[in-house]
Amino acid sequence: MTPEHDHAIAAAETIFNGALQFSPPERAAYLAGACGHNLQLRQRVEALLRAHDEIPGFLPEQPPA
Repeated sequence: MTPEHDHAIAAAETIFNGALQFSPPERAAYLAGACGHNLQLRQRVEALLRAHDEIPGFLPEQPPA
């Protein structure tokens, strides 16, 4: 993996965890601000959120410490 890939994964994880603090209707505004014009990042986070919402227990609410 490249440092850019690692950074993209870390950014998606951070934004995903932040988005969980909002109800689904409020997430769009949060994602617009958090992802800016990075469509690939937004799509990655939206996919994680869909999986989280559709499959209970897919991803833990809080990452392990």
